[in-house]
Amino acid sequence: MFVRKVSIPFAARSVLQRTLHSNRVLYSQPDNSKPSEAKPADSKLAESKSAESKPAQPTTVDSKTPSPESKKTQEPDDEKIEYFGNTRFPKFRAKPRRTITPGDAIGQATPTVKPAPQTLKEQAQQKWRDILSPEKNLESRARIIHDIGHSYFQDIVDLRDNGDKLFEAPKQLIRSSKAHYLPSVSGKTLAGQTTDVIDLCRGKTTLLAVNFNKFSEQHTNSFIDPFEAAFAGSEDAQVVRLNIEENWAKAMVLQMCLPYLRRHTPKDHHANYLIHYGDVEGLRKSMGIANSLIGYVFLIDKELRVRWYANGLAVMSEAQSMVMLTQRLIPNKKK
Repeated sequence: MFVRKVSIPFAARSVLQRTLHSNRVLYSQPDNSKPSEAKPADSKLAESKSAESKPAQPTTVDSKTPSPESKKTQEPDDEKIEYFGNTRFPKFRAKPRRTITPGDAIGQATPTVKPAPQTLKEQAQQKWRDILSPEKNLESRARIIHDIGHSYFQDIVDLRDNGDKLFEAPKQLIRSSKAHYLPSVSGKTLAGQTTDVIDLCRGKTTLLAVNFNKFSEQHTNSFIDPFEAAFAGSEDAQVVRLNIEENWAKAMVLQMCLPYLRRHTPKDHHANYLIHYGDVEGLRKSMGIANSLIGYVFLIDKELRVRWYANGLAVMSEAQSMVMLTQRLIPNKKK
């Protein structure tokens, strides 16, 4: 058998020797956990005698310091990390869903006061004051931190794990003395008029349907259909649709699709179909909107107070409660 002798360059040979030497030193080092040195027999005998002469002290168990076994049992299962297959990439886990308690008052505590109209010069001056204001800078910083910590797939994972129903709607109206007011959201209707949602809801008992995407329309339509069937032709009850698009890229697509939206929406609904482009974080917090993939409906009285609310697909009992509670808000006209 012919064996060819390979010559290694001096530089490569020195690097190889240093590598082998470092590995040899690394694996030849003793373990840091050194065993205790053996003591002579005389010292062991003296220690045993001193231990016998000392009285035995009772052992007390401190209830504040748990034992190692109890620590193992107290560890929650939520701290365990799941990975994708054999990789070390952790799976995305949905944050706990923060919902409101059914029957609690939602909205803002005081009615919205519209500011006086401003000229372009006044708007520029106000914008400059907001830029120099420390309070406005802290608010924008908190908003940016919230956007960074909120994943794009958070709502999708939450919908997959918890379903499309946050809670079952309450069966009673919120008392007028405890009810809060509807926040202000401005936009443009399908009829081309720039207005505010509080102007559309003022003076009538209104079922306000809030959608963030096409998927949530089936949720709100399940409430709108029985509402329109029960109060068709009524002058004191109406339906207002609020379509919100927070993403600027999707907002451009929605603007291009407005002709299609107008064709597929009845003309008598164009005046009450409001479209808003931009962030609505204040509306989310005040109205208890926890997932943008779910549709929400709110029952608003004539004084713009939120008296009832529901989400997701309507159950038969929820639709019946909605119609019954709306009849309570509509005044009985004497003939």
